[in-house]
Amino acid sequence: MSSLLAASTRAPRRILATELCLGSTQIRMRSRIAPRLRDKYYRGRRVLTPETLAAEEKFEQSMTSAGQELKTEFDELLRRKGKATLPERMGLVQREEEMALVEKMGLAETTAAAASELSTKQALFICLWLGQYAKNHGSPPSPEALRLIFGALDPLSLDDVYDSTFILRNKGTVQCAKTGRRLINQCAELGHAEAAIQVVASALRQDAIKPGVLRNPTVMKATERVHEGAKTGNVRALVMEANLARHMGQVGRATAQYQKAVDRIMKDGGVQEGDKYSLIKDELSSPWIELGYLRTTQGQMVDAMKAYLAGQESDDPMAFFNLARLDLFMAGTHSHDWLYNMTKAAASGHYLAAQELGEYYANSAANSPKPQESLLVKLSGFVEFLRKPYLDLNPKTNIHHHDAFANTPQLRIKLAHEWLSTARHNYYLFANISLAQLYLQKFMYPQGTLKKPLDPYGHSTDSGAIVNPLFDPAKAQVMLTEVLTACRRIAEAKSVSTTNAEYRHNARPWSHHPEVLEAVESTETLQELEEQAEMIADAAGIDIYSSTALAPEIPHLGFIRAHKGTRGEGLAELPKDDEPERANQEAVK
Repeated sequence: MSSLLAASTRAPRRILATELCLGSTQIRMRSRIAPRLRDKYYRGRRVLTPETLAAEEKFEQSMTSAGQELKTEFDELLRRKGKATLPERMGLVQREEEMALVEKMGLAETTAAAASELSTKQALFICLWLGQYAKNHGSPPSPEALRLIFGALDPLSLDDVYDSTFILRNKGTVQCAKTGRRLINQCAELGHAEAAIQVVASALRQDAIKPGVLRNPTVMKATERVHEGAKTGNVRALVMEANLARHMGQVGRATAQYQKAVDRIMKDGGVQEGDKYSLIKDELSSPWIELGYLRTTQGQMVDAMKAYLAGQESDDPMAFFNLARLDLFMAGTHSHDWLYNMTKAAASGHYLAAQELGEYYANSAANSPKPQESLLVKLSGFVEFLRKPYLDLNPKTNIHHHDAFANTPQLRIKLAHEWLSTARHNYYLFANISLAQLYLQKFMYPQGTLKKPLDPYGHSTDSGAIVNPLFDPAKAQVMLTEVLTACRRIAEAKSVSTTNAEYRHNARPWSHHPEVLEAVESTETLQELEEQAEMIADAAGIDIYSSTALAPEIPHLGFIRAHKGTRGEGLAELPKDDEPERANQEAVK
């Protein structure tokens, strides 16, 4: 049961940890020096060469103009509103030092195209002000100071400040991301509900590798805000409080909170007036998934089905998929309900549903044909159909027509190919493996085509074997090459990226769907995929290298690996014209 329903829970969000290996002798020596002496020592080392001075002076001159323009625009914006400039109101340092801070962070270049012009400038200035305030006062600003700075940048509500953190975290430098996270904490302290929810969510993700994070004062304050929001009926706060209770082992309380969130959504959609964040559709807006999983683990199958049915009312593909899994577990066979729910999920773009549906059509037998009926019987049945007071058009009761449409092995294998291609287009790498196996089967069978041993040479003696119309080693080569390319590209992105945004960028296009990337990005899964691709390639006798038939968005890495199989004659060997030359090469070896 646990293995069957393993996919009914969402994969935990990734925590990208980058290990910085500092092996330099100079860096190790510097770390042993006291802080003040270290700064003096290192500052003296930097000014020894004229080249260093010239480079620093050139950098300052090139960045001063950008900082000056940014500061002038802010001052002009405030003067148009009849207000004093920010340095005069907040008692900050001189303009030159502020510009130097902006230049040092590199905000003008890294966030220029992040969002609209006004939002970007607000994010830049808030980042500047927070850093300068902490430098002058030695501590973060108080809530009163925050309200003053926000009021000076009209129109800038607390929602605008929270939204600006996405610019700093996703489009800026590492320093920008740190400032964005600090700003979220301060928004949570000011009472912003969504910011408090995100603070608690981040703490839950980190608690696995940093025990004690939940006892941090900032997180505890945010938890109180989440509890207050849950009392008001905020669905996202209810779900986050349930997640926290589940993390602490309080399963009963978590189940009750999930149920409250589901009831609230079923009552009025869970939308609160004036709260734009209640319209977000993510894991915090679909509590039926977690509720159904908890009900299933407790053996309450009927209540689990009710939870997933509530998700179906909101047309959630994950609810259809999990209910199909539950139907299969309870019925022990692929029923009409399973086929209906799995088809709904796959048609909505659920990658795993498309994968399972493709395997179902490839391995299941077609319905046995009905005996021929006489014309008189057909006409009598048609008359009875017209006499019915209503037509039963319920898709659940008529889904067998869709299944019966593929009434031959050839049609079912083509239908399997279509669903597996859907999963592959969603960048699910296991679909590439299944497609490669489909392309390398010389024969197909009325039942269990993908379960048969790989037979690219047609050695099968099964009496039920049928020529596979999809047999194409060239396409299989492309599928396997994509798998190897993806595995190495994702592994490299994990090793060199320092932020989540950089990781998503380097892992393109397989990061197009974050939930799909989370399903394959672990080191064990990547190793399993690569081993399967190499095993299939060696069994079929084909070389895996960068092919011109790859999709345009797939990066070409050139030669990847040489064929090392020894079974039979390869399908991608040299042409027959090159046989003498190949024989000479083997003789030389």
